[in-house]
Amino acid sequence: MSLFNETQEVRARINILDIVSEHVTLKKSGRNFLGLCPFHNEKTPSFTVNEEKQIFHCFGCGAGGDVFSFLMKHENLSFYEALCILAEKVGITLKKRSGRSSERFEDVCGANKDAMEFYHKYLMRSPAAETARAYLKKRGINSDIARDFMIGYADASGKVFCHYLKEKGIPLKVAEKAGLITIKGKNAYDMFRNRILFPILDASRRVIGFGGRIIGDGMPKYLNTPESPVFRKREVLFGFNLTRGEISKQGSALVVEGYFDFLSLYRHGVKNVVATLGTALTEDHLRRLKRYTVYPLFDTDSAGTKAALRSVELFLKEDI
Repeated sequence: MSLFNETQEVRARINILDIVSEHVTLKKSGRNFLGLCPFHNEKTPSFTVNEEKQIFHCFGCGAGGDVFSFLMKHENLSFYEALCILAEKVGITLKKRSGRSSERFEDVCGANKDAMEFYHKYLMRSPAAETARAYLKKRGINSDIARDFMIGYADASGKVFCHYLKEKGIPLKVAEKAGLITIKGKNAYDMFRNRILFPILDASRRVIGFGGRIIGDGMPKYLNTPESPVFRKREVLFGFNLTRGEISKQGSALVVEGYFDFLSLYRHGVKNVVATLGTALTEDHLRRLKRYTVYPLFDTDSAGTKAALRSVELFLKEDI
């Protein structure tokens, strides 16, 4: 099936009202549905959705289009990323494509998904992960949260994931491109060792990378996936794929520095939160949050204070 036909099939099955309602509170108004526009600040609703025509339009800022346009604009996605999300919602499997799209959306993300599932099972079941389970318990992370976020553990040997790849016949070169292993001559080694692993998902819920926290002493304390065809850490906000609905609903986002800060708030019911990947707040981060009120909640040590002060210029530049 061609991309055009797949798009038409998704369009026929999806209801724009269902998608927009995930992000905007709508009320029936005549033949349309009315709400506050998610693309600009307003106090009087001017954003409408016409279910019959399957389009949206804002009389305040002029934004408009179909369900693909809405998702692309709201989540800062490419057309193909939006298509993937909507296809998954209606149970349509898209045809595998060659070239860059395949590399970006299937090969690397597929290897990452395999790694997420492997390391999560290793954390939950392996006797070798007992220290990791005890560490998470000490940090207030119970098994339910570990399952919800598919948290994993990479042991200190540097061999278990490579062994798994060979057993499953998964090409090592793809895993290397994803930043999961390193290949030196005829030998291959796991990238992450003795680390709690946090899968990082994009807006289309694909696994684009990992953040690894060392257990005990060791440097670096946090190790992120290297830059890859699908992962650029200066653009990524941890947890945004889960919390963007609540952020949109509340109109505000709390930004914390790392994975454990995020999980601490999330497990106590604070759901309008995201985390940088242990790195400084960037312009790319703020552009994803531009239409909301943003509260940076950095650590109260000197480094956190300096980071908060440095971020002021970015907030001013982005007019947030």
